[in-house]
Amino acid sequence: MPEVDWFKLAAFVWFAWVGSVTPGPNNAIALSTSANFGARAVAPHSIGVAVGFSSMLVAAGLGAYGLLLESPTLAQALKLFGVLYLCWLGVQLARSGSMSERAVARAPRWFESAVFQYANPKAWMLAAGTVGAYQGLAQPAWLEQALIVAIFTVCCVISNFIWAWLGTAMRAWLEVGSRLRVFNLAAGASLVLTAVWLWRGSA
Repeated sequence: MPEVDWFKLAAFVWFAWVGSVTPGPNNAIALSTSANFGARAVAPHSIGVAVGFSSMLVAAGLGAYGLLLESPTLAQALKLFGVLYLCWLGVQLARSGSMSERAVARAPRWFESAVFQYANPKAWMLAAGTVGAYQGLAQPAWLEQALIVAIFTVCCVISNFIWAWLGTAMRAWLEVGSRLRVFNLAAGASLVLTAVWLWRGSA
């Protein structure tokens, strides 16, 4: 007979929501993508985040996080991939100075966002927190895993939608003068600085 610890489940829902909606690389990408390409362009990114993070949660539950802790080389390789990807996105975004120059940059493809989750430190932090603090919220194990994946997927998609809405709401304002150029320079620089911070933090 399936069993659910409703108190622990409620706590996990709040944890998943706060972890998903707070600033991070995924939400920054959703914001800048919608500001430059519109809300629809964020859909592949959101799908990739959901697919990648869901598979990460399953992998973490099966012991992948422990494997990373025991294999510094693998952890560094994943982090290097994430750093380089963020730098590439940041440079491409910073080079796109106006709506007419959007061809210089492009919205991320779903599989790029999916793979990026494995190199996203915030995603690993959330996965590790889930494995460490919320085991036993349901029985049997398949039900617990299904609930965790479903809740995080919904939270990630909604949070990406909120950040995409913010970016879309800014589009008309950004089209005036050099505002978009300044926005893209700032957003691109923030992604590059995030990448540098992540790399220095691993040293």
